[in-house]
Amino acid sequence: MPPGSPRPTRPAPDRRSATALPKVDPVPRYDSEQLFAGTRRVAIVHAGREYSLRLTAANKLILTA
Repeated sequence: MPPGSPRPTRPAPDRRSATALPKVDPVPRYDSEQLFAGTRRVAIVHAGREYSLRLTAANKLILTA
C-alpha cells in the first residue's frame, strides 16, 4: 500500500441473527392474585426465618419479620 493511502476497512459484522434468542426477563414474576390465592397473608421463609407478606385494605403490600 502506498504511503498516505487510506487503510482499507472491513465491513462491520452483521450482529443480527436468524437464530437470535428472545429476550428473557431475568427476574421471576409472580401474580399477587395467584400468590395470595384468596387470602390476605402469606408466609415466606428466608434463611430459616419466617416473614409475613400481608395485603392491606388499601391494596398495599407489607412485609414484616
